[in-house]
Amino acid sequence: MADSLVHFDNANATKISDHPFVYGLGRVFFHYDNFIVLDKDEPKSEDVKPQTLKSLKPLKSSSQKPKVLLIMDDISTLEQIQKLEKLKLNVIPSLFPKTKHTAITPELAQDLEKKERAFMLHLPLEALQFAQSQLAPIKVGTQKSLLRQRLADIKADFPSLVYINNHTGSKFTQSYDDMRNLLEIFDELGLKFIDSVTIAQSASERIAKEQNRLIMARDVFLDNQTSVGYIKAQLKELIAKAKNKGYAIGICHPHNNTFKALHQMSSQLNASVELLSPQELESYLLGSETLHYVRAPFKP
Repeated sequence: MADSLVHFDNANATKISDHPFVYGLGRVFFHYDNFIVLDKDEPKSEDVKPQTLKSLKPLKSSSQKPKVLLIMDDISTLEQIQKLEKLKLNVIPSLFPKTKHTAITPELAQDLEKKERAFMLHLPLEALQFAQSQLAPIKVGTQKSLLRQRLADIKADFPSLVYINNHTGSKFTQSYDDMRNLLEIFDELGLKFIDSVTIAQSASERIAKEQNRLIMARDVFLDNQTSVGYIKAQLKELIAKAKNKGYAIGICHPHNNTFKALHQMSSQLNASVELLSPQELESYLLGSETLHYVRAPFKP
């Protein structure tokens, strides 16, 4: 598209044919920050002493199926929510924070809450090479007081919000000090971080081990190429990873072909795995004494 902006946030990123990160902002933007294949080089996890959180209710499920959290990022319109609702799948929308470009997202969250549907927030964090002024990403080096105010404002817009994953963030999430500040404020506000893993050296892994805390993390990006065939293959990989280790997290985006692939794979997904909310997956992991989220490479 002639008026699109293409940014390469990682030299090893896979070419993406059609990936808008914001819809309805007048121009269409493409980015590569969310699409980095890391599995080949990921280290094996170390054993960490398990603990439980009293605030979480145990997951009540008689299903022996592997557990999957399937997140759809970049949600900012009612149309996207309606298309999600037509799917016979428990896909969790992750909404952008409220800005002048995404003004209705708090209302979308309220509507989801009335329907007793889970939602998350998709927090823009600074990327290495991808500028996104419309969404005002939190930058490396932000003073803790300003960071606290930003997150408190978000919490005020979304009072029932608990789970947040990062939008882009390849620069921010590899900064140990910034991530430690972010997670400390999350704790103050009753928020929990799910790492989208947009950079191999995310500091959340180190912090999770140091603090003996569970930080869930993305296993598979489903639509870093937007052909239906590719997305279906990624969904099969997500199922395989979940079967291999008992649980997995997949992230996708509101592309037309993503909706098509999810629709075509809905029966297989529902038959193969149990799709959970973020709270349900966290409860399952802690209930099974899994404090450290394993992102081990898939082994057939």
